[in-house]
Amino acid sequence: LALAVFLGILAILLLTSSYFIRSILLPVDEITQKARKIASGSYGVQIQTKYNDEIARLAETINEMSVKINQNEKMQADFISSLSHELRTPLTAINGWSETLLGNDALDAETMRGVKIISKEARRLTDMVVELLDFTRLQDGRLTLHVEQTDIRAEFEDTVFMYGSRLTQEGIRLEYEDHDLDIPEIPCDPERMRQVFLNILDNAAKHGGEGKRIKASMDMTQDMVVVRIRDYGPGIPEEELPLVKKKFYKGSSKV
Repeated sequence: LALAVFLGILAILLLTSSYFIRSILLPVDEITQKARKIASGSYGVQIQTKYNDEIARLAETINEMSVKINQNEKMQADFISSLSHELRTPLTAINGWSETLLGNDALDAETMRGVKIISKEARRLTDMVVELLDFTRLQDGRLTLHVEQTDIRAEFEDTVFMYGSRLTQEGIRLEYEDHDLDIPEIPCDPERMRQVFLNILDNAAKHGGEGKRIKASMDMTQDMVVVRIRDYGPGIPEEELPLVKKKFYKGSSKV
């Protein structure tokens, strides 16, 4: 009789444990996995549940949140894309007319200086608009890479020498360290690689310009092509380095 009671209790425990696993643990595990996907950027992901309890209501709430975040992300991307396209038209006019005015020898020195500032800032704003368009294309999966075998050394040197003459006007010396090594061609999108080089050089000029010097070099380490761009500005305090990828984080330095 005692054995029968024991077996009966054991069977009840097994049944309740099985029910607990199927109705609570497994749904919670699925919700956790889907929530992690949403947190990592997979907006619009939906959680499927076949129960009508608190777990199901939690899943429905997360589903609604996922849909709303996805809609907001799409609206934001559409807005940025539309705004970028709209900005290009007036910027083209500003760039064109400022170039025309710069060719006018009748302007006095102060006016010429002002027109040069307008031209420089208009070009910078145009570059920012192009970056915004690239960013929205990247988010939407519409950014296409045209990969081909590329002389990466030639691309890097051209970018450095082109940007170097621009930095000279700002009083910053860009030094290119030529290691005279045989750098093989690599598969890449040359236009995007030039964009990467320019972005890093521009960043070095903006935030390391106080050092009045930037050093650039290309080297080979085993089978890797290594590009180095170093500025001599104030740098980032060591304790703030873990926070450099945090959005909108402002460090202790003014620059």
